[in-house]
Amino acid sequence: MSRAMFLRIIIGLFGIVFVVLTFWLSARFRLNTSTKLVIILAFALATFFAEVIIAIDNLEKRLKNAFPLLDLSLKDQVVINDTIKLYNKLKRSHMGISTRIALADFEKIHHVLSQAEKGGDFVFHDIYSASMILLAALEPGQSFKVASNLTKRFYWKSGKNMTEHAKLNYSQAKRGIHIERVFILNKEEELSEIKEIMAEQEENNIDISYVLRSDLDKMLPYASFAISEDQTTGIISHREDSLGKVTVTSNNEIITDLATKFDDIKRQSIKLGSKTHQTNYIVDSNSQTVI
Repeated sequence: MSRAMFLRIIIGLFGIVFVVLTFWLSARFRLNTSTKLVIILAFALATFFAEVIIAIDNLEKRLKNAFPLLDLSLKDQVVINDTIKLYNKLKRSHMGISTRIALADFEKIHHVLSQAEKGGDFVFHDIYSASMILLAALEPGQSFKVASNLTKRFYWKSGKNMTEHAKLNYSQAKRGIHIERVFILNKEEELSEIKEIMAEQEENNIDISYVLRSDLDKMLPYASFAISEDQTTGIISHREDSLGKVTVTSNNEIITDLATKFDDIKRQSIKLGSKTHQTNYIVDSNSQTVI
């Protein structure tokens, strides 16, 4: 039963009681006809205004159902309205191949939102944005664990998204978010390129270590992943050559499995500056290459 129907039933029942009570009072206290009429009209007027309020409430609901944008803030309404205008304009125009690809990707958004609503996995096309949204949502005391294949300096130092990603890591670590990152190296030579970034992250209160992919013995079935058990969210990159496409999951079983995998990888990893690191990775002062 809707709220409007419930209110109408209450008003109707109260009206019957009110009319009976009016006639009973008029007989008991000998009220004249004019007084009775005024009382009944007053109640009728109150009932009319109640119906107007119910009608306005129903109209508002119907308008919001017909125009869901009304539920959003003015800023969001403007953005979505402009997006729809652009979509319609492009659909009507003589489309090139790149425009068709862009429209096809946009048309998948309903599936992505539907998957997110019911807690299903979906594909997202920006590893940096996905990671930053998750990291920014964390509160002091919560953790962010990453098995990272971003083992080139330019992944952290070039481009707006990359530098903002690094800055967010540092600001969140300073706030008290516990960030653990294990760099997954494909070969030993990569260490000399990434160790400056590793040292910088350590200086900014991030728990950093590294490991050779060949030493993991199938422990890492993905190119990389990031998880927050506190937010029950994981970001998985399936291919090393495709940083722009990740799977976002909120599946509890997958998150638990990734957390176990991360702990196993962490146990195999080496801390920068540790005795193990100094023994196994010696930098030749002349060649500046890893031996």
